[in-house]
Amino acid sequence: MNDTGVHRIRLKGPWQVLPPNANDQEFERHSMPQDWRKLFGETAGTAIFRRNFHTPSRLESHERVIIHVPAGVGELMNFKINDIEISSSSEDPLNFDVTEHLQDFNLLQFSLTFDPVTQTDIPGGLWETVFLEIHQA
Repeated sequence: MNDTGVHRIRLKGPWQVLPPNANDQEFERHSMPQDWRKLFGETAGTAIFRRNFHTPSRLESHERVIIHVPAGVGELMNFKINDIEISSSSEDPLNFDVTEHLQDFNLLQFSLTFDPVTQTDIPGGLWETVFLEIHQA
């Protein structure tokens, strides 16, 4: 737990990725974080990112589980946990409270749209770690 009362769990390691313009529906396995250009070169489009994770152990009823996506990923859409679409926090569009939708084993999935040719000011993709954060309510 850090000074702000938030415990962070990194969702690094293997992610399943469906590249932009993929003709088949076969996800590729990639270790994250990696930026868009490293994964897809200069190809623009929408990619789907998904990852499984277990619910953190010993959660207490007053704690909230937030998934934080880093800034600079591109346009984030269709954020889902266990096939349930979740809206972002009104205070931070890159924070998603998934507490009410957690199961023992979870599937996180979202889409990122990015154009590396026109969006040269941001890295795009999961260039930094996605965090699962446990907040004291």
